[in-house]
Amino acid sequence: MKRLFFLVILLHAVPLLTSFAQDNTKVGLPEGAIARLGKGGINIMRFSPDGARLVVGTDVGVWLYDVPDGKETALFTGQPGQVNALAFSTDGKILASGGFNNPIIQLWDLETGNKLATLRLGERQNEITSLTFSKDNTRLISLGDIGEITHWDVNTGTRVKNRSRSVDFYDAVTVSQDGNTFATGNREGKIRLQDTTTGRQLRSFGGDAKFWTFLKSILGWNDEPPQDEEVRALAFSPDGKMLASGSEDKTVRLWDIQKRSKHATLTGHKKWITAVAFSADGKTVASGDAVKVIKLWDVGTGRERATLSGHANSINALTFAPDGPPPYGGCLASGSADGTIRFWDPKTGQELLTFTTGHTEWVKSVAFAGNGTTLASTAFNGTVEIWNLKTAQELATFTKTESDLTAAVAFSHDATRFACRGGSGAIAFNSLSFGYHANGPGGGQIQLWDLTTGEQIPGPWQDTGNNANALAFSPDQKILVAGFGRQGIRSWDLNTQRELFHFDTAEPFGRKFAFSPTGTLLATNGTHVQTHVWDIDTHAEITPPDIQEVSAVAFSPGGILLAHGHHRDGIVFWHVTPTDIKEHSKIPDSQRGFSDVLTFSPNGKILLDPKSIGWQNLIQLWDVDTGNKLGTLSGHTERIETLVFSHDGKTLASGSEDGTVLLWDWAKIIATQTSNNKGN
Repeated sequence: MKRLFFLVILLHAVPLLTSFAQDNTKVGLPEGAIARLGKGGINIMRFSPDGARLVVGTDVGVWLYDVPDGKETALFTGQPGQVNALAFSTDGKILASGGFNNPIIQLWDLETGNKLATLRLGERQNEITSLTFSKDNTRLISLGDIGEITHWDVNTGTRVKNRSRSVDFYDAVTVSQDGNTFATGNREGKIRLQDTTTGRQLRSFGGDAKFWTFLKSILGWNDEPPQDEEVRALAFSPDGKMLASGSEDKTVRLWDIQKRSKHATLTGHKKWITAVAFSADGKTVASGDAVKVIKLWDVGTGRERATLSGHANSINALTFAPDGPPPYGGCLASGSADGTIRFWDPKTGQELLTFTTGHTEWVKSVAFAGNGTTLASTAFNGTVEIWNLKTAQELATFTKTESDLTAAVAFSHDATRFACRGGSGAIAFNSLSFGYHANGPGGGQIQLWDLTTGEQIPGPWQDTGNNANALAFSPDQKILVAGFGRQGIRSWDLNTQRELFHFDTAEPFGRKFAFSPTGTLLATNGTHVQTHVWDIDTHAEITPPDIQEVSAVAFSPGGILLAHGHHRDGIVFWHVTPTDIKEHSKIPDSQRGFSDVLTFSPNGKILLDPKSIGWQNLIQLWDVDTGNKLGTLSGHTERIETLVFSHDGKTLASGSEDGTVLLWDWAKIIATQTSNNKGN
């Protein structure tokens, strides 16, 4: 039977589209980090005016791709930040980028890839949702999340003027090609057009559901009016005369801006619309949805022209190339949460090529292989990526477990086995901020896979129904544990496939598991669920009476301490004995928030505690003996999902909803924190 590492060698030898690209895994790293795996989930895509380049704004930065060879350049420096807004100067020489939780706008020279200038936002402003250049390229105009319009002098980087206008929070935004008009759409279906120079509201569309509901209540109408739902996508036609909006009501609406009326409602999608775009000639509009479908529509007739299939997950962004020679002139580029960007011929509906990969959203779990040279990570959709730790390059992608959305995933300690429970559903990632909107997953069995052979391991766990919401392996990798809400917690011996224990729980919600290093104790916790600690050998519950609903639990490497975190009570340490658990100490002022992750350092002297502070996602380091805060690590732009140390204890891996894994040099971090604390 062929081993996975033979497959890895074969895959690595195949000339992939971006295999010759420069190493961008070390660009813009935070202090202490040695590599970034993954490129971040896609928020926005734009072709350069000449169509020679595709620029992608992600949850961690900007990626510039040459068309069609795919040569890539990472355009970000220093602390990463989300990029949700992009704009080209009219001559195509300068790119502007900015975004959510990103206090700066950066100007880039597209010929050299060098940064030209950094424009710093005000103290109270931390989000840019849209950017556009003036016709003479002397000014850059930015839109903030509360409607603040700022004009910047491109040459000096200074503010020229502000036009503040308070608007409702919105979830979609676009700017006309001539740079004169911003359009925003909110969760009530209201679309507003705003002058980029004066900030004045020009007109509005939609959002009438509340008004009709009011009339119905006072007039006693029984008929149901059209329901407005959240606008998730907007796009202007090239001539600025029409606006396309995509909504959670599964429709695309075309609005005639001059007549101030709806031109057409396009129906046919089965789930929420997540992206829309007009072709360069304005005759075609493309729409993508949360269940991986792209449709092409004739603007004049409102008829569907084609359905494009190929992506494995939600469509995050769509953009058309400028007119030019075939096959890539005028083509459609689609970016998906599955990590790929694909090019399509809009005339035939045929896929031209998978342009690039690596933009997968939401890393849920990470594990180091026993050989010390590879690492496995899994995304929200159950795909597993294998990484070479020496080169920080992806070696292979395991897709047999791929689904729309997973409810639970787990790696064995040495990354040789992978368990998951996924199913059908819909997921839409927020293009202007963090987080996602999901429906599902639906039915799906627990799957257990041997990653060294690529073969599924059958067993009784497959016959447990489709409601497993948590999975874990014991430290010795002999036991698989699964949580089933109110149906309790079950486990199996992976060698004999015999069920070992079944613990009853009353809560319906999801939970997480933590084994002691010896595998003799199992702790569980979760949102709105009671925390429990069981002795695996005796099946006796030994939960301390003072532990209630805690957000995270972790055992120290020696198994002597159990740490639990609570958003109100801070961090509490418990001393573990063979027969009892007693409170040891506290860090009451940890203010840890709602993170469900806690991890001890390899020597057990430091506790790592992720926390979100003012949209910053930090890893706090606590001295276990003194309770003192040693410092923080920063580098992720969204919630941190997992923290795992390599087997030799030299490398820390942090996985995040931003779609990346950061690798940290633990010795360097300790040395830096020690030096900083001595200085204080």
